Amino acid sequence: MPLHPREADISAADIYLQPHSDDICFSLGALADARHCGRLVTVFPISHYVAKRPGVAPPPTDQITRTRLAEDDAFAGCCGLHVSTLALAGAFELGRKPFDCDWQDENAARTRAPLMDALRTMGLEPAATPRPWLFCPSGIGGHVDHLAVMRVICDHYDVLRASYRIGFYEDLYYASDPFRRRTGLDHLRRALEGRALTRHEFVYSGRVARKLELLALYRSQFTALPCTVMEFTPATGRPSAPHEAIWTEGEDRPFA
Repeated sequence: MPLHPREADISAADIYLQPHSDDICFSLGALADARHCGRLVTVFPISHYVAKRPGVAPPPTDQITRTRLAEDDAFAGCCGLHVSTLALAGAFELGRKPFDCDWQDENAARTRAPLMDALRTMGLEPAATPRPWLFCPSGIGGHVDHLAVMRVICDHYDVLRASYRIGFYEDLYYASDPFRRRTGLDHLRRALEGRALTRHEFVYSGRVARKLELLALYRSQFTALPCTVMEFTPATGRPSAPHEAIWTEGEDRPFA
């Protein structure tokens, strides 16, 4: 049975936290569109990544960054979100390999203060009733920027959970690969020191066309726009309808 956002749980103080432009759209875009309220926060907006096109040299970093932020603006406008950014460069822009796990501790350390300061500024204290949602990456895929954000949230989990209900979303498209998904979720559980998590699916079977429309807003990230949502559904190892997923502790869930 398809799940739906609970209207009473939707708040302008909800935060959709993404390492890079496009991560919320790819991983949680259908849910964000359905809830249609909150703030889109990009941690590493400075980027020179675009989809590779044979024989075409990529534009300079500042131009790509502007393009990707404009794509975020369009997505946020479609989903009723306000936009905030931190002034951090991604690992690739610092000359690091994006999947070099030897650098993940250093990357988390440089991310910690700016991210926590931003969350405090956006209303970490005092807590509202009901608490707003903080949606953040699980780190599936092993990208050091995704892992850095996940680590900061996990390291400050008790402080943050006093003010937010926390949902770790399955990073897509990475989570569409069963091995990457399983490895990433194991890593998340270790980072949360064995806390019991429950998985919740937002089935968007009736919203596939809308999900594709939202994905198409990120034209710079595709050599050809996706025509199916196969890469934007987690690989659960069982037949499943197109969906997005989060993991939460206790009774916290953003849909019913």
